Amino acid sequence: MNKSLSTIAVDVTPVLPGGENGGAKIFVLELLNRLAEMAPQIQFVLLTQAASHAELATLDRPNMRRLMVVGPVVANGIRPHLMGLASRTLPHLPIRLRSVVSRLGYKLNTLLKRGGSGSLLRDMGVDLLFCPFTAPTYFEPGIPTVCTMYDLQFKTYPEFFAAENVAHRERTFIEACRRATALTAISDYSRDAAIAHGRLDPARIRTIHLRMAQRIITETEHDKAILGRLGLAPQRYLIYPANFWRHKNHEMLLTAFGMACHDGLAADIKLVCTGAPGARQAWLMRAARAMNLCERVLFPGYLPETELAALMAQCRGVVFPSLYEGFGLPVIEAMAAGVPVACSNTTSLPEVAAGAAIMFDPRVPTQIAEAIRALVQDDATRAELIKAGLKRAAEFADTKRMAGEYLDLFNFALSGDKRL
Repeated sequence: MNKSLSTIAVDVTPVLPGGENGGAKIFVLELLNRLAEMAPQIQFVLLTQAASHAELATLDRPNMRRLMVVGPVVANGIRPHLMGLASRTLPHLPIRLRSVVSRLGYKLNTLLKRGGSGSLLRDMGVDLLFCPFTAPTYFEPGIPTVCTMYDLQFKTYPEFFAAENVAHRERTFIEACRRATALTAISDYSRDAAIAHGRLDPARIRTIHLRMAQRIITETEHDKAILGRLGLAPQRYLIYPANFWRHKNHEMLLTAFGMACHDGLAADIKLVCTGAPGARQAWLMRAARAMNLCERVLFPGYLPETELAALMAQCRGVVFPSLYEGFGLPVIEAMAAGVPVACSNTTSLPEVAAGAAIMFDPRVPTQIAEAIRALVQDDATRAELIKAGLKRAAEFADTKRMAGEYLDLFNFALSGDKRL
């Protein structure tokens, strides 16, 4: 007799306050809301950390509750100390020794997060562990585990990460491949990369796309106060909604925007780069000033969803020059809003855009500049992009389908079936 799912533990301890998790957090919160709604017979226990426990109260439902398993001492004291030690030590070690040290560090971090408990899930009567941020930290033998894979950027661009970060990501990937009963990837590109690098049996990993195109689009009139606050006029700015991680390629975008301005882009057209503040944002702001673009490039910081929705709905276009994406959610969100898109022709983006965007090589600023001019000046191209974008976004709009695919995968993992 097949066992039915009654309790699922979900590891959301990696969730940070604000926008530091990028699109992964947006996806996970949306997915959890849908899962709770579609499976009222299942109890979801969210394993949280102190820093984000209160923020995640928005997820509380009769069948979804939070359980803080990482307190402030571990989250804010010991673990950062360990990461600091690793950052000072790993770069100076031979490659083979780095692997050994990173494995030990990962195990120690896992022990700290688990608080020494080896039977947390079993004690709660959990049927399945879901790890939407990949790492199977709370894995227990005998309890089916499902891990979500986003990307393997650290394999392609290790130079974008500190040595200790590369080591941690490598160990997380290895442990997920080793421990998970079943895995899911957010795009075919990410699935193929996981199979290649992890030597995975293709039968163990499914693609479940991020079907969240309508996430920030509402039927009511958008609040335009944010435009006034930033000194923006409708249709007179482009937007790049992305955190300031190195792979997001803001430097090349600034270069290309400067070239477009020099070549006659209308003087009132501005570029808005949203994202969580930090050292990279400050560096890019200085770069914009050095390029005499400070009056035309805005850095409003991390914005709530309603304000981001308003900015996106009123912009002239979205330009997305990322070097690496596991999916590229803002591309689909823009299309759903009826906004024309220009994006990179690399990694998952051709799969996601599927001909509904202007594609360019993100390493060639002249191509980005040409795309910028087309978004602003070419009305015929804009009309074609909007039409094609709306059609493409419709294929990624059903969050219930996405949640249903996850529930199906959970049941597959619980059944012990070896066929995907």
